[in-house]
Amino acid sequence: MRRLLYLLIILATVAQSSEAVAVQLVTNSTNDETCQAAEITDAQAVLQRAMEVTGLDAVPDQVLHLQAMDGVEMNYQSERTYPPFFSLMRKTEIWLDPQTGIQRTEATAVFPGNGPNPYPPIVNKAASAFMTRDTMMVPMPAGVGTPHQLHALGVLKNWRADPEVRVAERCTYRDYWRTVLSRPGKEANERLYFDPKTGFPVKLDTQERHYLWGQVHVEYQYSLWGKLGAMHVPRASFRVVDGATEITQTIGTMELIAQDEAPALRVPDPLPPVPDQPPMFLQAIPPDTVGVGTDTYLLVNRGYTEAVALIDGTVYMFEATQNEERARLDHEWVQKLFPGEHPIVVVVTDLAWPHIAGVRYWVAQGATIVSHSISEDFLRQVVERRWTLEPDLLEQRRDEVMFRFIGIDALHKLADGKVQLFPIDGIGSEGAIVAYLPEVDFLWASDFIQRADEPTAYATEVWQAVQRVGVAPEQTAAQHLPLTPWKTIESLQTEDE
Repeated sequence: MRRLLYLLIILATVAQSSEAVAVQLVTNSTNDETCQAAEITDAQAVLQRAMEVTGLDAVPDQVLHLQAMDGVEMNYQSERTYPPFFSLMRKTEIWLDPQTGIQRTEATAVFPGNGPNPYPPIVNKAASAFMTRDTMMVPMPAGVGTPHQLHALGVLKNWRADPEVRVAERCTYRDYWRTVLSRPGKEANERLYFDPKTGFPVKLDTQERHYLWGQVHVEYQYSLWGKLGAMHVPRASFRVVDGATEITQTIGTMELIAQDEAPALRVPDPLPPVPDQPPMFLQAIPPDTVGVGTDTYLLVNRGYTEAVALIDGTVYMFEATQNEERARLDHEWVQKLFPGEHPIVVVVTDLAWPHIAGVRYWVAQGATIVSHSISEDFLRQVVERRWTLEPDLLEQRRDEVMFRFIGIDALHKLADGKVQLFPIDGIGSEGAIVAYLPEVDFLWASDFIQRADEPTAYATEVWQAVQRVGVAPEQTAAQHLPLTPWKTIESLQTEDE
């Protein structure tokens, strides 16, 4: 399966990610909320009542042990930009110490074509997360791992200890009035909704930065509360992003166990700062250049390889990955490699979100975007999305630029045939294109050849597309494939037969 390198980070999406919904980007909530001034002003009283009804203070010497199944929607890398998306399915075991709020998660996941794979245990306390290896605890970037906010009891424990919590207002949510508490968050105020009838928390509401959408509205919903001794536990939790469900967690068996029956539930004291960096595959590390041929280069960093060529005075960028910073670094290389002013054409070969997160930068630079015809609507959504939390370059230049798009669905030649673009059109690669540069006998294979040591379905589909169009490259490269002789790819097809 292409993009398997994401497996250790897609437990959170995203991405940062996160991961947001690809279609209904204008949706701000799972329902329309009406808000008004709250009838009470004592936030600690609301939290204390929640502690009592959930029983968090009733089990001082026990640990909550849960068996769960998670479904994580792969909206950012599915075959289409609209539902249904394929899912990562995750069998999860959770231990939560109600007194400290420390949570340990162990998971085994199945991804299409891969797994089940166990992941290293992750220990959380609020936003701090640590990957555990033997006696080592490695701090993890915020958002990596199972979101701690999925677990209402840990959230409640954290809020109960925060002196900055205030009563904000009361709002309608899921058909009933709720009391809303608020506290400052990293990006925006966090809001925790409580049912005033029973005292239970029902939703955590916040805003998160996102590498493609700028910011997203995130809701964690808690439902189907079940009784466990003196405690109550939500048996279904959801992460909802811009109005679309992204993660579901269903609790199966649950029990209270003695602390010495649970694995170690500890974190460093004091807690180190949460690493303020994205996962490695999204980090815009300055790229190196690899020569392909005359005025044609690969731009390579640890996350992604891209290609760039100067042809008849026009710069052709193949891909715009990672984020605005990566696009800016690429642009610096373009200016070094090809001094002077040149029109820029950016070829977008597929729509996985990390693959197109630099598009907004290039649009802000006046570049023309070329992609498959079916990509236009989604790319337009990306460009039209308003970045309000931290305006990027496109947002700052919005009144000065326009979205220029060329769509293709068959062999399309630019620069008098010196750039040839064509769709792959395999069953697993619909909507994706590749590029052939005949003057350097080079095929840019998008993300659809990731390895050259064994046959894969995606590589076969690229090979078939090349045969269908009738071109004859000598070498190829892709987002995760170094410069490789084309005969190596051809030999794999012979082996497969």
